Amino acid sequence: MTVFLRVRGMVAVGAASLMVVGSAAACGSSQAGTKAQSFSAAILEPSSLLPANYSEIYGAQVVTALFTPLVTFDIKTNQTHLEVAQSIESTDNKVWKVKLKPGWKFHDGEAVTSKSFVDAWNFAANKKSAQLNAYVFGDIKGYRDVSSGAETKMSGLRVIDDGNFEITLSRPSSQFRQLLGYPAFSPLPTVAYKDPKAFEQRPVGNGPFSIDGAWEHDQQIKLRRNDSYAGAKAKAREVSFKIYQSFDTAYNDLLAGNLDVLPAVPTARVGEAKGQLGDRFSESPSGRMEYLGFRVDGDKFSSPGVRKAISMAIDRPTIAKAIFRGTRIPATGFVPPVVPGAPRDACGKLCVHDPAEAKAALAAAGGIPGNTITIGYNSDAPENKEWVEAAARQISETLGVTVKTQAYPKLAMLLSGLSGGKVDTAFRTAWTFYFPSPENYLKPLFTRGAGENFSDYGNDRFETLLREGAAATDPQAANAKFAQAEQVLLNDMPYVPLWYQGVMVGHSERVDQVSVDSFRRLRIESVVVR
Repeated sequence: MTVFLRVRGMVAVGAASLMVVGSAAACGSSQAGTKAQSFSAAILEPSSLLPANYSEIYGAQVVTALFTPLVTFDIKTNQTHLEVAQSIESTDNKVWKVKLKPGWKFHDGEAVTSKSFVDAWNFAANKKSAQLNAYVFGDIKGYRDVSSGAETKMSGLRVIDDGNFEITLSRPSSQFRQLLGYPAFSPLPTVAYKDPKAFEQRPVGNGPFSIDGAWEHDQQIKLRRNDSYAGAKAKAREVSFKIYQSFDTAYNDLLAGNLDVLPAVPTARVGEAKGQLGDRFSESPSGRMEYLGFRVDGDKFSSPGVRKAISMAIDRPTIAKAIFRGTRIPATGFVPPVVPGAPRDACGKLCVHDPAEAKAALAAAGGIPGNTITIGYNSDAPENKEWVEAAARQISETLGVTVKTQAYPKLAMLLSGLSGGKVDTAFRTAWTFYFPSPENYLKPLFTRGAGENFSDYGNDRFETLLREGAAATDPQAANAKFAQAEQVLLNDMPYVPLWYQGVMVGHSERVDQVSVDSFRRLRIESVVVR
C-alpha cells in the first residue's frame, strides 16, 4: 500500500513458539529431499491475507506470493509488465479493454476468467465486505454506489466472455494500467465468497506459491511452490514465513542459523550487519518517503514562506548519516528516483540546508506566531524520536524559534488525530507508493478530499495539472504534467520532503539470489536454496 499509512499489525510472539519454528527450520535445512529446497523468511504478523484487506508490508508480502494480478513490475526498473493479462488497451484512458492469457488457474484447479477479476473487485468495493483497500477501486464507474451499499456491482465492469472484460472509469486515468498491478486487483476463486473469514485463514490464489495448511497466527505461514503456475516458476519448493514481534530477535536468529532471510535489518544493527554478514548483506532503494507535514489552515503554518524556511533549516544528510546510519537518502523532491518518470532534483535549493536562506524566507513571511512550534510523531517506531528531536534542534538553532516535540504512543493515535483534523502541530508522516507513477505521490496526499490529505491542502492549478496528466495518452506527456504539478506543490510546500528509505537485507549461507523490490517485498520466487 503502502501501501497507505495505517496501523501496522505487530502481534506479540512467544519465545517458545519462536523456538519451535526455529528448530523446525533448522532441522529441515539438514534433511534431504523436499525440505532441502525450503527456506525461512522473517515477517511481522500480517493484518490480513485477503488481497484488498491487508494494511502493511507483511500482509502484502504473503498476498503477492499467493496471488498474481493482471500486471507486475520489473524489480530493477519498476516498468509495468503484463502478467495474467495478454493486453490492456484504451484509446481514451477511460474505457479499458482487458484480454487474459489462457492457462491461468487457481490453486484448487478453477480457471482464472474475466469473472474471477470482476467478482473480486465488486466484492472488495462492497460496503458489506469492509475491505480496507476498497478505495483503490474509486475510479471505476459505479464505485460509489457499491461502496455505499446501494448496489452490489460496479456499472463500469462488464464481462464480455471468459477471456475478455471491459472497465469504464468515471474519468480518464493514464496511470490505470499501472494501478492494476496493486495486489487488491488480484482475482478470487468462487470459494472465497462462501466464507470470506475462513478463506482468509487459508487463501486459494493464482500465485507462484500456495498456502500449506492454515495461517498459524503469531507463529508462521507456510507456503508450497505452485508447480502449475502459468508464470515463471519459483526456484524454491517451500517457504516458511516466520512471524516475529521484533526484527532484532529475527536478526539474532539469522546469526544463529535459525532464519534464512531478514528483509529489513534494523537500522541500529546495520553497522554490525555489514561486518558480520559480509556479502550476505545488501542495500537497495525503495519507494517509501518520509515527510514533515503541516496543517496549512492553521495560524502557525499558513504561510508557504514559513514552511519553506523550515525545509531549508533541516540538514537532511547529517540526520541520514548520524541517526539512520546511511539507510535514508535525502529527498530532492516529492517523487523518489525509483519511480519511472520521476524528475531529478525537482526541489532544488528548497530541500538543501541553508541557514541564511531559511532565515531570509522566515523573515519575508513575517515569522511564526508566538515564535514556537511543535512537531508530533508516533513513538512506536523507535527511530522517530531521535530524528524528530534532531530536526527540532536544527530548526530551532537555524530559525531562532522554540521547537517542542509531542509523542503519540501509537501510529493509530496520530493517524486518527490527523484524519479528524485534531492535530494542529507539525507532524511526521510517510508514504509508500502502491503503483510506480509520479501521480501516486501527488494525488492521494494532496488533492482535496483525499483520505491521506492530512495537511488540508488544496490548489486548483495543482489539481488541473493532475487531471491533464491523467487524460494524456502519451506517457511522456503525462509525466510532464505531473512534473509541473510537483512544482506547484513545492512552491506551496504543504509537506517538507525529507528522505527516501533504503532497504537493508540479510540472508544466511543457505540461500542466494535474495532481492527486495521497491515496495520492500522480498521476491521469494527468485530465492535459490543452495
